[in-house]
Amino acid sequence: MMRENLWAPGRLLCLLVACLLPLGAMAGPERPQNALPLWPEREPVTPDRETIKDNRVFSVDNPSITPYWPDAPAAGAPAVVIFPGGGYQRLAFDKEGVAAARWLNELGIAAFVVKYRMVEYGHPAPLLDGLRAVRHVRANAATWGLDPDRIGVLGFSAGGHLAGSVALRSAFTHSDLADDPWGRVSARPDFAILLYPVVTMEDPHTHKGSREALLGKDPSEKTQREHSLEHQVGSSAPPLFLVHGSGDQSVPVENSLMLFEAALPKSPKSELHIYQTDRHGFGLLPDEGSASFWPEAAEQWLRYNEFVE
Repeated sequence: MMRENLWAPGRLLCLLVACLLPLGAMAGPERPQNALPLWPEREPVTPDRETIKDNRVFSVDNPSITPYWPDAPAAGAPAVVIFPGGGYQRLAFDKEGVAAARWLNELGIAAFVVKYRMVEYGHPAPLLDGLRAVRHVRANAATWGLDPDRIGVLGFSAGGHLAGSVALRSAFTHSDLADDPWGRVSARPDFAILLYPVVTMEDPHTHKGSREALLGKDPSEKTQREHSLEHQVGSSAPPLFLVHGSGDQSVPVENSLMLFEAALPKSPKSELHIYQTDRHGFGLLPDEGSASFWPEAAEQWLRYNEFVE
């Protein structure tokens, strides 16, 4: 049998084209299954102090992003970057991370749960991690089969403050970003879903534990204002979907009320949902009265605004 000549002109051309084609064009997207470092170009911090207790993550030194994929993600699927809450002191990774990712997967949305740096570092570390997380997903959107123009954020409590900061302060710069290889990739999410978010860092409605963990014990009035989201809403603000309990005992409902009032004139697709509960941190738990139905309202909002097909 004559052996086929791989180096014949026509055969060689096909081989060259195959090598030049993006991987997704040949075998479908290559989607990672395990946690990825947010800053792969940097040396890991050692010793790594990260610990897990009662399903909460503490002392993140090496921030990461963990993907969760729908069973059969469509080409060009939307994606959401998730920031669990915990007062900038810990992360409710399962309740406000994995559970939220699974809900989004049911809607055909790829989800990415972020472990971000917290009280051990303070500002600007959490915001830098949040911006990098969005850039990470957008920079890899083509490789992972995602739509770079339908990337949102979802945050709970202090994670809501971080998600809101990413949404409203996406142009934030810092010397630590000088060597960022993805620095030119937009960090602005296309939408933001904020659950009982810490919004203001100013008295009387701030969550003092989150403020101290992020900004220290005695931040100046200027610093408090800079980190209060109701003062950060600009013309480029993406649509916001806000959820809060009317009697929230930890983060007063005024947080979401102030942000919605500030956002609506500049982001008219925004919505605010106030539920009859005094519980903070209800997440996606059942049996929380009408508050347990916020996922249905969020789904309708996502579909109405064509973030989900």
